[in-house]
Amino acid sequence: MPINEGDFVMGMTKEGMVHGMVEHIMIEGGTLGTPGSEYALESMPPENPAMSVRIYKEEDGKWEPTAYSIGMMHNDAKVIDMENHSMEDDKEGSGMDAYDNSIGKAEKPNYADFIKPRSGGSKPTNPRLYASVVQAAKDRFDVYPSAVANSWVVQEYKRRGGTYSSEKVTKSIWDNSMFDPRGFGK
Repeated sequence: MPINEGDFVMGMTKEGMVHGMVEHIMIEGGTLGTPGSEYALESMPPENPAMSVRIYKEEDGKWEPTAYSIGMMHNDAKVIDMENHSMEDDKEGSGMDAYDNSIGKAEKPNYADFIKPRSGGSKPTNPRLYASVVQAAKDRFDVYPSAVANSWVVQEYKRRGGTYSSEKVTKSIWDNSMFDPRGFGK
């Protein structure tokens, strides 16, 4: 069931189970919240847009809005009937637990099965210069390490005159050849 602005929803967030009214759905994509912060959400329309949800609390059997909004992903939310839903329903399994069981939970993959250890590569020939460039990257970028920051480190290190030495063992194409590189047969 598609969720629209103005719908009353329940869903999981970084703060736990939340009930509230959808104030905005980021159908255009982008970042909801402060980019690079712990609470930023990347909107992924149309499959899973980020939403801003006004948090509601149940008081005396009625849902009342709070002064707080929170980010929630569309796929983590479920539309519920505000008039016929209570916090007790969640505890009895007719709320989000039933929803989770109906769609199933994905298991977190074991990334060690997919990622092979890196072999070879190169080392900076001037570790002191490289360390100063890495420190500059940590001061310059909000997130380090990251693809952008690491790329900057390599470019800046080379711009400052740094070079890399290869750890890779090179083998001549002539090592297994039946011909001598000077043109004589073996």
